[in-house]
Amino acid sequence: MDISKTLPIQSQSPPVLKTYAYMVQVLCADSFSRNPVITTDKRNKHSVSYFESTTKSTKGRKTVIASKKKPSPSTNEKMQILIQDLSFADFKYKSILGQGRSGKTLLCEFRGNTIALKCTDLSKNPHVLKEMQQEVNIYKILSDIQGIHIPNLLCYGFYGGMYYAICMTLVGSALNNYKRITERQRVMGLLALNAIHDRGVLHNDIREANILLDDTNDVVYLIDFGMSRIHCDVRSFDEEKRKLTNLLDHYTY
Repeated sequence: MDISKTLPIQSQSPPVLKTYAYMVQVLCADSFSRNPVITTDKRNKHSVSYFESTTKSTKGRKTVIASKKKPSPSTNEKMQILIQDLSFADFKYKSILGQGRSGKTLLCEFRGNTIALKCTDLSKNPHVLKEMQQEVNIYKILSDIQGIHIPNLLCYGFYGGMYYAICMTLVGSALNNYKRITERQRVMGLLALNAIHDRGVLHNDIREANILLDDTNDVVYLIDFGMSRIHCDVRSFDEEKRKLTNLLDHYTY
């Protein structure tokens, strides 16, 4: 029996061996369970614990709903995060909202709701998986300000075999689509960053595309937490606040 030579992960042929190599690489970096129990670092006072609460079957697939364990009064008690193996059939594509390091962000219909779907092809960008999982973790830490200063995280997970997706509520338009903003919008933007900092999170990617404005109520949302860090020093928080202040001042009447 002949055994072929070892192929590099970048190899395009044969696709079967490339897939095996990719799977080994992912499993070595981060194993994945179909029925996860997700618990953030309990040493962080803003951490949120999740547990598997219910399981139901839908067309042969198991859906696990993870809800908060003993939520505090300040936590949005209605929030639930759906964890599942997603499929292409769950999303109805409408248009492209943008493209960044982790891939494309799509405007989609998801179970009757219009949402923003950030997704990446892991066969082409395996290094992005860790960044996207970090963003999910940050959303959990910031669970009590979802829908207030950041979008709501609706669901996340692997789908289509080689894709990873994060599904969020659709909120506002990016700052770079505006020529001017009001003083109230400026203040709301700073309040959003303060709320994130108060929970021990450094956004670490402040720029126009990551600041969304909702003209209906002047609410400002911050997005894209793939590069965020926690437990940073005071100087880092102060520098980030100055950066956002200067950016918003440039757009303010």
